[in-house]
Amino acid sequence: MLSPITMLTPKDIFERMKTHLLAQNAVSEDDTGSCRLRSPDGRKCAIGSLVRDEVYEAALEGVGISYYRHAHDGKLLRALYALNVNAYDPNVIELLMELEQIHDDASVDQWPHLLSALGRRHAFA
Repeated sequence: MLSPITMLTPKDIFERMKTHLLAQNAVSEDDTGSCRLRSPDGRKCAIGSLVRDEVYEAALEGVGISYYRHAHDGKLLRALYALNVNAYDPNVIELLMELEQIHDDASVDQWPHLLSALGRRHAFA
C-alpha cells in the first residue's frame, strides 16, 4: 500500500523560501535582468528554490506564478505538486505570489524586513 502524500504546509513553504532568499542574498535573473527560476550563475528565485534539480527544466521558465492564479494547470504547477507543494490551493498560490513579488520587485536589503512582515501577516512568526 502506498503511503499518502504529505504536502508542505504554508508555513513550511514560507520558511524554506525565506531561508533560501536570505542565504542567497541576491536576485536570480538572466543577462537581460528578467527574473528566472534558475539564473545562468546558479541562483534560484523564491519559487525556484522549491524546484529540485532533477525536476527543473528550462520549459518551466517564462511564466510567473501569478499567471497560475486563474489557470487550472501547467508545467510549473505540476512540478511544484510533485515536490509536495500544493500549488493548486489558492492560499498557497497567494503565498507563492507574495514571495515571488518580494524576490522580483524589492531590493535585496529590504528582504529581511519584508519577509518578517509577510510571516507576521500569515501568522507564521
